Amino acid sequence: MPEAIRDSGNTAGFRKKLLGWYRRHQRTLPWRDNPTPYRVWISEIMLQQTQTRTVLRYYDRFLLRFPDVEALARASEPEVLELWAGLGYYSRARNLHRAAVKIMREHPSFPQEFSAILALPGIGRYTAGAICSIAFNQPYPVVDGNIRRVVTRLTGAAKKIPENCFWDLMSSWMPKKNPSSFNQAMMELGALACVPLRPRCSRCPVRTFCRAKEAGIENGAVRSRAGRTLKRIRIVTLVLERRGMILLSRMSGRDLIPGEWGLPWHMLSPGQTAEEAASGLCRSVIGRPIKLEARGQIRHAISCNQITVSCYYGRVGRRIPGLGNGSLRWASQSSARRLMLSSLFMKAIEKTAGSQ
Repeated sequence: MPEAIRDSGNTAGFRKKLLGWYRRHQRTLPWRDNPTPYRVWISEIMLQQTQTRTVLRYYDRFLLRFPDVEALARASEPEVLELWAGLGYYSRARNLHRAAVKIMREHPSFPQEFSAILALPGIGRYTAGAICSIAFNQPYPVVDGNIRRVVTRLTGAAKKIPENCFWDLMSSWMPKKNPSSFNQAMMELGALACVPLRPRCSRCPVRTFCRAKEAGIENGAVRSRAGRTLKRIRIVTLVLERRGMILLSRMSGRDLIPGEWGLPWHMLSPGQTAEEAASGLCRSVIGRPIKLEARGQIRHAISCNQITVSCYYGRVGRRIPGLGNGSLRWASQSSARRLMLSSLFMKAIEKTAGSQ
C-alpha cells in the first residue's frame, strides 16, 4: 500500500476527498433512494456481470411485481424467470427465488448478520458485504471489478495483486462512521472516473493519491487482464406448424436460453451444416423427416454468448408420437408467446411468419 494512503492522516484526507466527490457526483439510481436490504440485494444480483443501464430497464418492473421478500418467495420460478428474461445468467434469478424461500422459512425478516446473508443461495462475499454495508451501514468491505481497478491504480501495482490484498486494503481504508457511502463511492469512482480503457484522471477526486504513473503505467491505465471471452454459438431452430398451431418443446440447458418451453433447437457441432442439423433435429422431435424450408438467420446475444440462429419452417401433416410424454405440446401463436420467455424464439417466429 502506498504511504500516501497508508498513514492515518492521509487516509482521513483520502476518505474526505472521495466522500465529498461522491456526495456531489453520485448517480441517481432507484436502489439508492430507499436502500432496504431487499432492494439492495435485488440490485446487486442484477448488476452482476450486467451494465447499470441495462439493469435500470428491469429493476423497477421487477420490484413492482415482487416488492418484498414475501412476494418473491410466494412466486413460482417461471414467474420470476419471466420478469428476468433478457438479463441473462438465469441461475441468478433461480437463486434469488431459492434465497427468498429460505429467508421466509428460517428468518423473521431479511437477516442482518453477515454470516446469515452469506449462507443464502447465490450470495458470495461481495454481495453479503454490499448488503451489510449499504443497507445496514456495517463496516464490511466490498471488492468488485471497479474496485480492483481503482485499487490497482491507486497502489501503482505493476503486477497482479493477490485477491486477499484487495479485501485487506478496503478494510484498512474503510471508515467506521459511514461504510455505506465509502463502499458506494469506491464503486462510483470506478464507474465514472477510473474507467477501464481511458481513465478520466482530471475528474478523479483522489488523483493526488494515485501511484499508477510512478509504477510506469502510462496515463494511469491498468495493463489489460484477460476479460470474459465472447462465445460464438451457432444453432438451428424449427418452427413446426399444424393447423395454425406451433410445436413447442420442453427446454433443457436453460442457462443458455431461459424458460420452460421453447421452439425445438439444436447447437451445431464443428463442421455440421445448418441443413444437416435441422433435418436431424426434425427427425428426433417428430420421429420422421418432413420438408423444411430455410427462412434465413437471426442474431441474438445472451450474456457473453453471441448466437447465430438458422431458422427452418415446416408443416406437420400427421400426429406426433411424442406428444403424450410431456416433452412436446402444440400452442397457438398467442399462447406460445406467453409460454416462451426468450425473445430469441419470438424473433424466429417473426422471421418465419413473414415468409409463409
